[in-house]
Amino acid sequence: MKKMKKLKKFNFENLKNLKIKIKMNKRGWILLFVALFCVVTVSTVLIVGAIRNSKAKQAASGQTDISPTSAPTQAPVSPTAAPEVTITPTPVPSKTAEDFIFPKEGVRPIAVMIDNETNKVLPQGGIGTAQIVYEMLVEYGDTRYMALFWENLPDLIGPVRSSRHYFLDYAMEYDAIYTHIGWSDYAYRDLDLFQIDNIDGVMGVADGVFWDLTKDKSNYHDSYTSPERLNSFLAKAEYPMETEQALPFVWNTEDKDLDSTESGKEVFIKYSTSSSSGFYYDSSEKHYKRTRLGEFQIDRNTNETILVKNIIILYVENKAIPMDKYGRQELFTTGSGKGYFITNGLCEEITWEKSSRTAQTKYRNKDGEEIALNPGQTWIQIVPPAAAVRIR
Repeated sequence: MKKMKKLKKFNFENLKNLKIKIKMNKRGWILLFVALFCVVTVSTVLIVGAIRNSKAKQAASGQTDISPTSAPTQAPVSPTAAPEVTITPTPVPSKTAEDFIFPKEGVRPIAVMIDNETNKVLPQGGIGTAQIVYEMLVEYGDTRYMALFWENLPDLIGPVRSSRHYFLDYAMEYDAIYTHIGWSDYAYRDLDLFQIDNIDGVMGVADGVFWDLTKDKSNYHDSYTSPERLNSFLAKAEYPMETEQALPFVWNTEDKDLDSTESGKEVFIKYSTSSSSGFYYDSSEKHYKRTRLGEFQIDRNTNETILVKNIIILYVENKAIPMDKYGRQELFTTGSGKGYFITNGLCEEITWEKSSRTAQTKYRNKDGEEIALNPGQTWIQIVPPAAAVRIR
């Protein structure tokens, strides 16, 4: 305590004797003036800013909704509603009897094997123009077409594929010049056995008859031919273009309905899970629109749906060829069987009969009369007895 008292006394006395001496020269006064000016300026700026913020807050406190400055008053404008549009396909011109090119007696048709395996083939070319098209099973549940042309080859025909021997049984009915790229062993044998005039893209003599639409070497679904290439080959091959073979069908010169009450407006054929065909009747145009796997089938040449007039369904026995590593089929094209003839929205049961592989198939109605086709394209569907067929 004594020390504290002593210390306080000491401090007090020292303060009493403290003297502050400030010496100011001219330079010092200038520095002091500048410092004071800066302090005053900063203070003024801070005070003015505070006043402005206060006013802004007061103005804002009286508002509950802050909106941008309104545009000049005008009637409310609603977006123009898009008119309701019904999308319909481009109308397909009706094909009349006058448009149809009738097969001619004494003229050999060109028969072309057309690929139908996977969607890589789409759209196929020529199957909307050919007067007659056959569809039959090949291996693995797929089908293939054989299109017959009498003096009406379109610009693009294909994709062209290889031969199967049972197609030859129907090509010979017309004495057709048979066009293909390659063959099965059985077809190769039969082409020679029956001395069938053919154009084979595998053989060097047919070099230039076919070309590929793509540059993909692994794509075997893109080989096409054309009238110019086929005619050029035929001129060199010197195949006769006339035949003594009679046509296996007769055609009505005018459209006629069947003497039947059975409806045939919708036809569906399921060969397998990978192959199905359909025909849907347009009563106003009196033809069928063809479908493939549930979609309307388009021809590459016209970009239009394939229109069909006559549909023939034949039930033909088939089985896999024993020991064939590719699962190729045998179709028993000879003998007799049942089927249907469908045209103009009507259907009638028929029978078929073929005495040999080279003989023509006879198609007869319930009265034993041979059927007559209406003017227009005909599809002949060769189906296994177990195939799912619906006609209604």
